[in-house]
Amino acid sequence: MPELTFYESIQKFQKSLNVKMKIDELSVNTIDSYNRTYKYFILFCKQYDKKLSFQNIKEDDIYAFIEYKSANMNKQGNLSNSSVNSIVSHLKKLFKHIERNSDESYDFDKVFEDIKVKQSVRIPKGIDDKAFSKIVKYLEELKLNETFINFRNITLFKFLLYGGLRASEAISITLSSVELDISGGLYKIVFKGKGDKNRTTYIKEDLLYDELDTLRNVFKIDTHKPIALTTSGKAMDRVQLSKMVNSAYCRAGVKATGVHILRHTAAKRLLADGVSIVVVQSILGHGSIQTTSIYANPTESIIKKELTK
Repeated sequence: MPELTFYESIQKFQKSLNVKMKIDELSVNTIDSYNRTYKYFILFCKQYDKKLSFQNIKEDDIYAFIEYKSANMNKQGNLSNSSVNSIVSHLKKLFKHIERNSDESYDFDKVFEDIKVKQSVRIPKGIDDKAFSKIVKYLEELKLNETFINFRNITLFKFLLYGGLRASEAISITLSSVELDISGGLYKIVFKGKGDKNRTTYIKEDLLYDELDTLRNVFKIDTHKPIALTTSGKAMDRVQLSKMVNSAYCRAGVKATGVHILRHTAAKRLLADGVSIVVVQSILGHGSIQTTSIYANPTESIIKKELTK
């Protein structure tokens, strides 16, 4: 049997790493992100002017791959520091997996130990108060035309805007996963979050009552099927949700794009309203409070409000 080339060996270990990541319950999106890096790394290896092997791979080869990825994926300039860090992290995971599972004895720590990219301070953007008011007004106006699509869209938008849900989470919610706590005036929403972990969030009753009541009693939707259904009865995907959200921005007269900005908005507004960062961490489903803390940079108006109490 002929000996595998370097990139064929990479492909072999990538497959076994995929099995491990699924068993470890990494999310589909996370696994896809790793595999995109490995796909380009294999393409790079096939055309690289150096014949790579596990014995001769060096730090310079990793930098050459980063340059290759930048040239092929980012026509507007160099990759961001965050993207470079992701690439390095993905490769480190693969090569650590190779170390543990190869019949040969390898040590790739020296290849990666000095590859350090300064991480930019990430200040997530949210929708400002003026744009927020426009969106709320637009959602209320949608109710005047009582159709399933309108009430579905309003509900999904509010899951994102008030509950801080991710796109994949919002499109998974069923009516049976939403429970009203009458004493607290809150809807408790239980669902599978990132990494297929059970997660719970809460939204005030008055923000969702009309929508959920109409979906349940007027349109009589199946309580065990996702609310995010198309008119043909198929489940919406993330692309369809993104198109719906972007269309709502446009109709509301708001200059914004994408679903995730609504999650940022939810986090910022909760903190601005005085909700504990620990509670916001739980609502967003962050594993570390450090992740939540990026939303905690106070604006000038918040500082003035707090100091004049």
